[in-house]
Amino acid sequence: MAHRRALAATALAANFRACSGAKIADVTNTQLSALTSSTSYVTISVGGNDAGFADVLTTCAQPAWLSNCTAAVDRAQAYIRNTLPGALTTLYGQIRSRAPQAKVTVVGYTRIFNGTDCNALTWFSSTEMSRLNATADLINSTTSARAGAAGFSFANPTSRFVGHAVCGSPERQRPYAAADRTIRPEVVRAPDLTTPQARAAAARAGVDLSSRASIDAADRRYAAREAAAFLAR
Repeated sequence: MAHRRALAATALAANFRACSGAKIADVTNTQLSALTSSTSYVTISVGGNDAGFADVLTTCAQPAWLSNCTAAVDRAQAYIRNTLPGALTTLYGQIRSRAPQAKVTVVGYTRIFNGTDCNALTWFSSTEMSRLNATADLINSTTSARAGAAGFSFANPTSRFVGHAVCGSPERQRPYAAADRTIRPEVVRAPDLTTPQARAAAARAGVDLSSRASIDAADRRYAAREAAAFLAR
């Protein structure tokens, strides 16, 4: 309701096309059609799903003896450095072509960790959380540079999100549902330690899956090795 009142007060009509899980291709195929030569303002946030944020978080949430968070983050960062800039440049060019008079604001990504993992069902180490936050910073710097080159503004939400990260103290509208249903939402899945893969990994690591203490102790050992290997690179 507050959003609608704000629009009415400024005599603006919103065409809200954002949806969970969209990648650059989805924006191109299902959302750019909302833009016209009479569009005055555009806001957009995209790139994280292309870099595989949900898959990376799902991997890193698992115990270190079951997953390879370092490799997952490395792949995401390589994509952000090497592939995302060109993809954003193309997308921003299409936005400018469709809405030549619009003021365009590109919105970045938040850091989702504050250094603590208080969830009983995830195993994020301090090194993993630090690298995941650094990945958010990397996508912000990359996106900001491409936005600036296109003549767009960049809004960085990092400072505004302080206090709302995972385990922090505080922890719409779809008029285009038919089109947006074609976009598959990205899902961060809680670790499942009952799968054959998890049981096999536990056996290799000497983990007793019936004991949370055993699971956690092995996770700390493997996470420490992973962190040391990363620092030694």
